[in-house]
Order: sequence, then C-alpha cells, then structure tokens
Amino acid sequence: MPRKRRAVDIWKNMKPPALRLLALAVFILFGVYGPLTVLMESEIHLVPWSFVIVQTVASGGLAASIILFGRRRWWAIVLIIAVYCTVMVLNSGGLSLVFDDNGMKVKLGTSIGAQNEPEKKGVERTFSPDKLQAVYTQRGIVGVGAIMMLALGYALFIRVIHSEVKQRARLETEVNIAKEIQESLIPDATLKTAWVRISGRMIPATEVGGDIYDVVQVSENQIAFAVADVTGHGVGAGILSAMVKSALRLQLQHDPSPGAVLSQVNNTIYQLADEKTFVTFAYALIDQARKTVFLATAGHPPILHLGQQLPSVQWYRDSNLALGMRPNISFSFREIPLVSGDRFIMYTDGLLEAANSDGEQFGTDRLEEVALKSYDSVDDFCTALASAVRQFSGRETFEDDLTIVCAQMT
Repeated sequence: MPRKRRAVDIWKNMKPPALRLLALAVFILFGVYGPLTVLMESEIHLVPWSFVIVQTVASGGLAASIILFGRRRWWAIVLIIAVYCTVMVLNSGGLSLVFDDNGMKVKLGTSIGAQNEPEKKGVERTFSPDKLQAVYTQRGIVGVGAIMMLALGYALFIRVIHSEVKQRARLETEVNIAKEIQESLIPDATLKTAWVRISGRMIPATEVGGDIYDVVQVSENQIAFAVADVTGHGVGAGILSAMVKSALRLQLQHDPSPGAVLSQVNNTIYQLADEKTFVTFAYALIDQARKTVFLATAGHPPILHLGQQLPSVQWYRDSNLALGMRPNISFSFREIPLVSGDRFIMYTDGLLEAANSDGEQFGTDRLEEVALKSYDSVDDFCTALASAVRQFSGRETFEDDLTIVCAQMT
C-alpha cells in the first residue's frame, strides 16, 4: 500500500529552484515580524530604521534558512534558531539585569527607541507636532510595508505550492501508468499443465518495483520461468524490468536453453542500461520430454530445490556475473532430473533481507523452514511465505521489492 504523502514530504523532496523560491516566500512572510515589532510597541517614539531592517532580515532569514538547510539534519535547525534568535535579542537590547524593590529580574532588551529617547522614570514625555507627525508617518510606512510583505509572501507561497502540487500530480499519474503497465506484465494466474504447477507473487517496495518474474509455455513439452531483480526500484527500475521481460520472451522464441537466454538478455541490458545498472537473474527450463530441469543463476540468490530423493533440500547457485555488467560472455548452467513431487523456489534478495525491529533478517533458514511444510498448492505456498515474511518483519511493506515463484512437478 503506498504511503500517504505529507506536506513535509513535498518540502523535503523539492528540487533546488523550487526550494529557493519557497525559501524566498517564507523569508517575506516571516520577515513581517520586523515591522510588527514597531506596530506592537506600546510607547510612542521614533524607531531606528536599522532596528527594523535587522529584525526583518533576521526573522525572515530564520525561516528561510530552516527551509534551505534544515531538511536533513536536526542539529542544523537548532543551530539556525540559536544564531538568528541571538541576533534578534541583541538587536533589541540584549539581556539585562534589573534591580527593584521586588529583587533582581532578567529583562529581555530595552525599549527599541531607548537609544534616541532614554527612559526617565516619573517624567512625562511631550512631543512637538512635527515629531508626532514623524512617528505616525513611520508607523504608516511600516504598516503598509507589513501588508505588502504579507500579500507578496502569500502570493509567492501559493504559487510555489500550486506549481509543486501540479507537478507531483503529473508525476503521480505517470507513476500510476507505469504501475499498471508493470502489473500487466506479471502473470495473473497459476500456470497448470498435466505435469507442473507454477505460481508467483511480487510485492514492490514502492509504487513501481524493480523485480519481475515470468512464466512461459515455450512448447507442449517445455515451460520456462524466471525471476529478475533490477538494481534499485522505482519507475526507472520498472522500465528496465519490462525490457528484461521483453528480451526474455523474444529469446524464448528462438532458443530457450539457459546459456542462450542469459547471454542474449545480458547483451540487451548491457546495450540499454548505464554502467551502474545490472540485473540479477534466475532461470529454469522444464523439459518434460527429456525429464530434465535446466537451472541457471546470474548474481542471484540460490534456487531452492525440495526433492523427493535424498538430499531432499538443495540450493543451486552458479558463479555467473549479474546481467548487464560485461558483454558477450558465456554463462554456465546445470541439469537436474525431473522428478514428480519436486519443488523449485525462486525469490529475490528482498525476501532474505526483510528485517524485523531488531535488525535481524529473514534469511535462508526461515525460508527453508516455511518451504518444508505441507501445502495444498503452489498458490498456498506463495501466500504462506509472503505472510511469514510480513509476520516476521512486523510490516506490510518492505525496504526492497520482494518476489516469490514456486514450481511443483506433478
């Protein structure tokens, strides 16, 4: 289930240009504190313009700095608040100790007009008409300035948020389309023949996963199934996983042997993906006519084989490189006798690495323990294994994509 987006997620994932515009908007909005300190002053006097400017820049800078630098580190927010609050306190007169009949008190700053008009206790102040007019003019300018700042900051803020929400809505639509496409690539039913049953499950970590699996009846006597895990997850990984499936299907029409399939898919990925991207791959070809199962892995977790003959539990993993790392290389594979009742289980590392609250991973031992139990069908096994991983980790979603495929000979 996709995680609900919060407003803070939009802020934390903004691109630098939008983030700078948001910082400017909050700078203007929170900078209004500077003019407001003049309007809230109960004493009538002229306020130094330098005071207003410093308070405006400091209060606006505090908010803007949190937006720009406080997204990833909590200590950055604490440091920013401390620095700007110190500037505003010192600009207001700083902390001072006042002694009166009730004892000592801590006073935060002095009157913002004290440097021009020192306070004299018990002395009534008088203003000339010109001085009084200057005070009213200053307050009028400050009031209009505050209103303009509020209007400009609010308009800019709405513009940034509207643009960001619009862009994210478009991206979400594209992600949903990619999700639907990927879901359409996953087999929607268990493949059943007279001699095999194959079923699978895929649980993506995000809306679009990097895992893919496929089950293809190549001919009347041959069935191929595979699991692939593209590095990373998200739309990019989902697109590449779709390419992997296309390359697999195309090659199966010509030569379904493991060596040919891995070689062709490897070259396709190498040509289409960047040098940092690779795909782990597990492949099986069941040949009922030859009573043989061909297995191959390329950088993938081992295939679990539960057999009717001893040893009943075996893990198969080849030393092949993951696909897409080097072009034109050969891949080894192995042949296993096809025995009625045998099961072959493929999965991605998201299953093994699913961790609980203590950081302990699900691992191969728990996988084997679940696999050794009796199940009515391969569907029941896939469901039970997925439930076991969820119960172990205590969560419905995982840090990495999780895929399971089970084939049982009948």
